[in-house]
Amino acid sequence: MIMKKYAIVLAIVGVVAASCSSDDASATTTVPVTLTSTSSTTTVAETTTTTAAETTTTTVAEATTSSTSTTTTTPPAAAKVELSDEGIQAGAQWIYFGFDDDDTVTHISAVLGAPTKDTGWIDPFGDYGVCLGPKMRAVEWGSLVTLYTRGNTDFWSGGVEHFYSYYYTDVTNPPDLRTTENIGIGSSLGQLRAAYDPTKIVIDEAFFDPSVGFWSYDLQTWTGLWGYATGQSDAHAITSINGGQGCGE
Repeated sequence: MIMKKYAIVLAIVGVVAASCSSDDASATTTVPVTLTSTSSTTTVAETTTTTAAETTTTTVAEATTSSTSTTTTTPPAAAKVELSDEGIQAGAQWIYFGFDDDDTVTHISAVLGAPTKDTGWIDPFGDYGVCLGPKMRAVEWGSLVTLYTRGNTDFWSGGVEHFYSYYYTDVTNPPDLRTTENIGIGSSLGQLRAAYDPTKIVIDEAFFDPSVGFWSYDLQTWTGLWGYATGQSDAHAITSINGGQGCGE
């Protein structure tokens, strides 16, 4: 802007000088020129920079309350073996005298575990006494002994292999087997009378020793309960439980 004003002044001076040169050389005219200096002020607007404060976002985890529901389940009663005058209850399976031999072993094993002894089919005269022939089989779970025959019974004839008798002599092995009326080894003869129809109970001396008691409940040819006791009075304890015909001496 200042340079433009100086250029204009110089142009004016040039014009004046040119007009003066056309006059006589002797006549000199001096034109005072006043140079005006114009001060130009440029104002720069102040720039204010505003820095936004850093924004910090904090995420608060949502609090979750878990409620644990506790369900109390009553376990089913353990399967057990119960002795009867007509067979054996093994868990949910009723094993009657006349039941298939292999099926009997399977169902009792499901409750008591594998047998401790299985003789297979053997002669009926031996360690188990004089048993029903022509062939017999004994399968044991400790002192619970089950007997099988191929002979003729009230249940089968013609060589059918089937369960026909059992005996139990040791309360500890397998532990504490009882009858369906809760009579076990160690129960008294008085408890036996109270649990069963007393008119079907017979108590007598054992044939091999008069001091030993022999007891029976509803004893028939092929069914019934029977065994031995420490004596013959109500206070004496049962020492064995047999079911079915059994073997002779």
